[in-house]
Amino acid sequence: MSAAPVAPASAKPMPTPDETSQPFFDAADRGVLLLQKCNDCSAWLAPDAKLCSECLSESLDWAEASGKATLFTFAVVHQRIPGWEEDTPYNVSVVQLDEGTRMTTHLIGCDNDDIRVGMPVVVDFVDCGNGTKIPKFRPA
Repeated sequence: MSAAPVAPASAKPMPTPDETSQPFFDAADRGVLLLQKCNDCSAWLAPDAKLCSECLSESLDWAEASGKATLFTFAVVHQRIPGWEEDTPYNVSVVQLDEGTRMTTHLIGCDNDDIRVGMPVVVDFVDCGNGTKIPKFRPA
């Protein structure tokens, strides 16, 4: 009796910076977390914001964030999703940045069993496999 052939692992999706997101990725390459910030009400926004979620202004600029956050929520994924087979199980986490906005990420530097809502975390930048660095968070 022979074993069934094992399908090769799928390629993990990779971020592709575009004109709008290029400042975010350029800063990540330098180890800096940039977020959008409203010029009218000073609200901090997600990196992909097109307008302010607080006052609806379209006047946004990039600003350096502290990189400090608190784990807001998380899930541990056990399903073998194409591209992530070798990482399973892995966490998908949402952190509340000290600036107020939330960001979806992965926690690194700790076992999934040790992850706790409310734990302080800090940003770290990891090459995602194509030379592009992305922000992930680790315990503070």
